[in-house]
Amino acid sequence: MEVTKPMPSKSKTIFIFDLDGTVTKQETLPLIANSFGLEDEINALTEQTIAGNIPFVESFIQRVAILGKLDVNEVNQLLSNVKLFEGIAEFINTRHEQCVIATGNCCEWVSGLASRLSCECYSSSAIVENNKIVKLKSILKKESIVKRYQAEGYQVVFIGDGNNDMEAMRQADIAIACGLTHYPANSIMSVADYAVFNECSLLRLLHQINHAQQGTSVVLSCAGIGSRLGLAKTKALIEVGGKKLIHFQLEVFEKVEDLRVVVGFQARSVIQAVLDKREDVIFVYNHDYFQTKTGTSFFLGSRHANEFCVAWDGDLVVHPDDVDHCIDFDGEYVGCSDIVSEDAVFIKTDDNKNVIAFALDNGDFEWSGPAKIKRDNIKYLSTNVFNQIEGLLPLPYLKIRAQDIDTYEDYKNAIKFIESWSNEK
Repeated sequence: MEVTKPMPSKSKTIFIFDLDGTVTKQETLPLIANSFGLEDEINALTEQTIAGNIPFVESFIQRVAILGKLDVNEVNQLLSNVKLFEGIAEFINTRHEQCVIATGNCCEWVSGLASRLSCECYSSSAIVENNKIVKLKSILKKESIVKRYQAEGYQVVFIGDGNNDMEAMRQADIAIACGLTHYPANSIMSVADYAVFNECSLLRLLHQINHAQQGTSVVLSCAGIGSRLGLAKTKALIEVGGKKLIHFQLEVFEKVEDLRVVVGFQARSVIQAVLDKREDVIFVYNHDYFQTKTGTSFFLGSRHANEFCVAWDGDLVVHPDDVDHCIDFDGEYVGCSDIVSEDAVFIKTDDNKNVIAFALDNGDFEWSGPAKIKRDNIKYLSTNVFNQIEGLLPLPYLKIRAQDIDTYEDYKNAIKFIESWSNEK
């Protein structure tokens, strides 16, 4: 059954950036501590706070108590020279009316740093006497900034990395977990729509959200639990021929710029397996992976993607010589193969080499995937990718050499399939 998921209809977008570790290349409070010989206490508190083991407000009060004895001008000068991610800073400075900074740090310390970014900066504030911080006056609640812009009719995109960003990210229309300086806190991964670990991939995603982009994105769905296979792990992590299946996929997608990996079950393990080989991937979360199927993952992966999206299941093995045809095909298509899987979905075709229907009992070929669909034609539903496509038929078919892995018998056949093309070399 098709399910309609309401999407934001707001026409204007605001990007709210956390500062430390998101725009800056290092956390500022540990930098202050290291520069003034107070690193042991501060670093321990900062690590525990980022991880979510100590509430931000409690930790921040303690850290300010330690660092408040320092001369605010010296601290401000120190932070004025902290290194920024240059591409992100340029994005902010060239779109200053669309961007704001939200930092829990004290404005008395970060005003010089913030002046390098030509956008509004919201921060905490303190009472200063004799050039020392004697008391905190206010601690910024980042979610209040999100709500303020939403009330003004904005679609809010929040980019953050630490536990103190969680409520703001939960409230935001689009939440991006940023792993540029350290792995994002587990708490924000549970509410994130996206996760990125590379400045180029973050910038690519920001541009895609801001304006529709031309070109082709590949959406690799790796969120499922692989229940029919019975190996107690998501299929992206199974080994075929001594190599993780996800690593096979990364090899064949080496030339794909906008590769989106949809994660759900064992998300952290899948993310790490991808990062072991490639950092510029955009990770997309399907948090409802147990209740939904590949059609949902494809929809989520296609949001804010390029004009055309290639739906590629994480358990699909395609002959390397056929991969470029799948990506470069001009327009929309449905991928199919000879009937090789144990529990296949079939396609029925006409004389014009179009797919006219899917079937569960018989057909001309096996629906193997992939499929290339215009982003604007992809709708939210909780079922399968082929259910997405049914309403778009007829569409041309592209016959490829492929093996889907749904059952243990399919798994054994996939091993033989890979061995067969290895022997061709």
